[in-house]
Amino acid sequence: MHVRILLQITGNDGTPGLAEEIAALEKRVERPEDLGLSLAEGKALTAAIQRRVVQAQVGSWTERHRCCNTCGVRRRSKGSYPVVFRTLYGDVKLASPRLHRCSCQDTEGPSTVSPLRTLIPGRIAPERLYLEARWSSLVPYAAAAELLTDVLPIASGANRTTVREHALRVAERAEAELGDERPCFIEGCRAERVAGAADPGGPHRGRPRWRLCPQLE
Repeated sequence: MHVRILLQITGNDGTPGLAEEIAALEKRVERPEDLGLSLAEGKALTAAIQRRVVQAQVGSWTERHRCCNTCGVRRRSKGSYPVVFRTLYGDVKLASPRLHRCSCQDTEGPSTVSPLRTLIPGRIAPERLYLEARWSSLVPYAAAAELLTDVLPIASGANRTTVREHALRVAERAEAELGDERPCFIEGCRAERVAGAADPGGPHRGRPRWRLCPQLE
């Protein structure tokens, strides 16, 4: 049995693109494991779909941001440079365009800009960061890296060191979003709380008596 899998992307204007073959499989039925997609075939298929979809999305995004944000003039291109976007379904090679700075902008600073940097500043998909942080919180970093490569078509970066760095990055961002730490959420004067705890029958009778955690003393 010959199986061809085609991918067709329709633009924002509703115009359908050409159907592109992304996988061709020869399937036979002799054993139970022959039914459906194998793990290797599934990983190759999702990697091919991911690569084509991401490239189409990035192409559309960069074209929309080709014009200057201030005056709307289309900026001149100065070529591009290759970047790699790491996702759960494989590494995607992209061409990051370099655009000349518009004449309406200040002359200080770099003469070219790369809009794609604002879209993928870390060059890694948030879902991959999430899954790496989640799995590495349950198992050792090396085991999390092996699990990622076992079930997902991750081509590079799935090792103990990289997973640890990504998990720490997520932890630092989460910590920064929490804001300043408050040592105690109990209102009132600390001296009154201490006096009330030492003299239960004193002037604080009938009020809630709180005892601070020894670590906060």
